[in-house]
Amino acid sequence: MRKAISILAVIITAVSVYSCSLRSDEAPTTSRTTFVPPTSPDLVIVNLQFSVIEKDVNNYMACFVDTGYSVRRYTYVPDVISQIQYPIFQNWKLTNEKTYFNSMLSLTDPNATSNVFFSAPTLSTLSDTAVYDADYLLHVDHQKTNVAKTLKGKIRLILSSDSRNLWSIHKWIDFQSTSNDTTWSVLKANFSN
Repeated sequence: MRKAISILAVIITAVSVYSCSLRSDEAPTTSRTTFVPPTSPDLVIVNLQFSVIEKDVNNYMACFVDTGYSVRRYTYVPDVISQIQYPIFQNWKLTNEKTYFNSMLSLTDPNATSNVFFSAPTLSTLSDTAVYDADYLLHVDHQKTNVAKTLKGKIRLILSSDSRNLWSIHKWIDFQSTSNDTTWSVLKANFSN
């Protein structure tokens, strides 16, 4: 009987050790990105920057007005030259933003550097609306040879808060700073299909 108890104890110990052994590492199933709930207009700008840096289409799209929580609709106004040159901007909508961003990502190495810098920013807030103006320098190391990788110009974002008190962009206006600038609009147009 004592021998049977000893064997049973060894079996229980072996099963316990085996079942508690460490498993091998697994890759994360979701990427880690930076997105801060946009409880103020400046946080939308931070989220926009990180969505470009981290190449995250979901965070990029979360920067724009959600018509389920706001009566406002999204409007994009390209720089004057792009408006004339690219007919796609006549009916530019949020679906175009998503298509452009996904298309750009599909032609950008995930390990390549992408960044956007805003300089000389001003932010004016009036109750539920804010206006953000800045110069920008955007760099996307994409693989489309006939499209500039570094773009610059001026940006004006009109932001508003929705019924959840979260802020988002409902109007984006792109400008050339100088006549030599290749703007964000050129990038959007060239990756819009």
